[in-house]
Amino acid sequence: MKKSLFTLLVLAACSAAYSAGIAIEIDGQFRKIQCTKATGLKFLYPRNGATKPYYLEFRDTTELPLEWTEYTVTFVPDKSGYVTLGLSTSGDTKKGMNDWIEYDKLQLTNAKLNNPSFEFKSVKGDVWAWRYYTKDTAKFDKQDAADGKSYIAVTRNMSCRQGMLVTAGKTVTIKFMARSGGMTPKKAPAGKPFFSDQTAPKAK
Repeated sequence: MKKSLFTLLVLAACSAAYSAGIAIEIDGQFRKIQCTKATGLKFLYPRNGATKPYYLEFRDTTELPLEWTEYTVTFVPDKSGYVTLGLSTSGDTKKGMNDWIEYDKLQLTNAKLNNPSFEFKSVKGDVWAWRYYTKDTAKFDKQDAADGKSYIAVTRNMSCRQGMLVTAGKTVTIKFMARSGGMTPKKAPAGKPFFSDQTAPKAK
């Protein structure tokens, strides 16, 4: 039994050693909302900023720990309306493998978001209000969640997104918990593409 536990700890440490970092995307292109004065982590504006000025990305390539850790980012929108919040990763670190990052307990100031702790299910049993592309993203009924009993897991190519309402000139603060979810082999797509159901759950 001790040997098995030791083996698990070694495997967990190896997973963390190759972990990707956080990536938080703020996309205001549809409503032409520019988000500036960004702070927290290292933030990237696209190099072709002249043609894509309505997008910014907070990214940190630092390897995430296996324990839930709190992070904070801020920005200021120049218009009121919806921007798209994307939860992603800084990229895969090993060929043929997916690096997973797990997110939970989003807390927002001066912005509105549905289901920020991923606790509520849609009519079809997916994470309500969030758009994602693999069933592996939803983690329900987990005892190790940072808040409640649910969280999400994403990779660089399988992110999780939702429209977020912001107000012109007001600093948006996003606090969240994140940790490494380890690595899994990449798989060829099988069957029809998956798209999460976002239908609101029925009121009890």
